[in-house]
Amino acid sequence: MFKNKNPFLSAIVVIAVISIIMLFPLDKVITGQYFTSFQIEYIVLSTKMLIIFLFGLLLVKKLEEQALSGISAKYKWSFKYLNLIPTYLFILGVSMSINKDLSTINIYNFSLLLITCLLVGFAEEFVFRGYLQSIFIKKFIARKNGKLIGVMLPAVFFGASHLLNLTINDNIPQVIGQSIYAACIGFFFGVVLLKTNKLIPIAITHGLINFFFLFGSLPKLINNKNGYSEPTVELTLTEQILSSATPILFFLPLLIIGYIILSKMNKNEILNKINL
Repeated sequence: MFKNKNPFLSAIVVIAVISIIMLFPLDKVITGQYFTSFQIEYIVLSTKMLIIFLFGLLLVKKLEEQALSGISAKYKWSFKYLNLIPTYLFILGVSMSINKDLSTINIYNFSLLLITCLLVGFAEEFVFRGYLQSIFIKKFIARKNGKLIGVMLPAVFFGASHLLNLTINDNIPQVIGQSIYAACIGFFFGVVLLKTNKLIPIAITHGLINFFFLFGSLPKLINNKNGYSEPTVELTLTEQILSSATPILFFLPLLIIGYIILSKMNKNEILNKINL
């Protein structure tokens, strides 16, 4: 599987392995006597993401395409400013917590959320950009539009992997929306990897985006300065679709920017990194 000539088969196997790891009922072995439900959720998630990261690291090492995967010491970290483009998402995430009482934050929960989000970033980037994108690019780069195909297909698989959330979330439009904007940002990160030559800064950026958007989920954070939580409102299907489509607009610019950068890249920049 590591150097399989069929990248589609490799992608399917990888997603199957990730699904098995994510669906394993690890929470059943952690007692609620010592941990809150929030802590159990994120301890389980961080453990699974650590396993997926190690799995991705193994795949990248076995593939022996360090330059394409962004872990080669031969290539310097270039065009660093590209890693700053998603910063507007940090600001957007922070803005969602402006009216919340930050004094109620438990430092343990804060740290657990941050570590988990960073592990998510490393796990997903090493698997989908470091490994899958490398084998797709190596397979299709010689074709017309090979650059686009090599980056887009792994991004699509990345988005599709988020459909696994349907097992824990019955809001179908929300999960589909999440899959779409995951594909958008996955495409952008794929282009940034090719341009900057480094995977780890992308993994950190990915993790921080998740952190800022999940920051408001920390226990005891209240929804307004008066100390009252917003009541849960049951949305209609139309309202679910509209609320799920809105976040896509924030991630769509990354898809467009990524496409522009990729279209201006010389194919030889990529070919020179491939072990033929």
